[in-house]
Amino acid sequence: MSPFKALYGHEPPTVILGDATKTAVEEVTKLTADRNEMIKESKQNLEVAQNRMKQQADKKRRDVQLEVGDKVFLKIQPYKLKSLAKRLNQKLSPWFYSPFEVMDKINPVAYKLKLLEGCKIHPVFHVSLLKKVVAPNIPTQPLPGCLTEDWELQTQPAQVLESGC
Repeated sequence: MSPFKALYGHEPPTVILGDATKTAVEEVTKLTADRNEMIKESKQNLEVAQNRMKQQADKKRRDVQLEVGDKVFLKIQPYKLKSLAKRLNQKLSPWFYSPFEVMDKINPVAYKLKLLEGCKIHPVFHVSLLKKVVAPNIPTQPLPGCLTEDWELQTQPAQVLESGC
């Protein structure tokens, strides 16, 4: 259902470019020519707006080319994933997790990573979440244990210290 139909209860009228040739009624010819001009101007305005939005979006993008075998840091947003951040102050959580190897290039903006054994996270990530490792000995935060598909941390107690009975 289109937003127009949801609002007005019917589909919008289709706008077809009319033939602007002379007709028997002069007013019809003028209205058809005016409508064609408005449609043409609207298309031009949409194209200008789309180009402007693309230029603004491209200012923030970075051109990243990774090869199979490269090491990358993975950015996981712990403030969105409650299982990764158990802190009161989320901004102190690590931004990037330990270097992972690029296994495959799915397309120019998606890469498959070699994650830890047993992790149930989907291994394909967008290039905006990856940062190429430049120096080999940078201290990083390792990815915590095994995560489920819902990004929940699976933990088991090491031992029971005392019983409440």
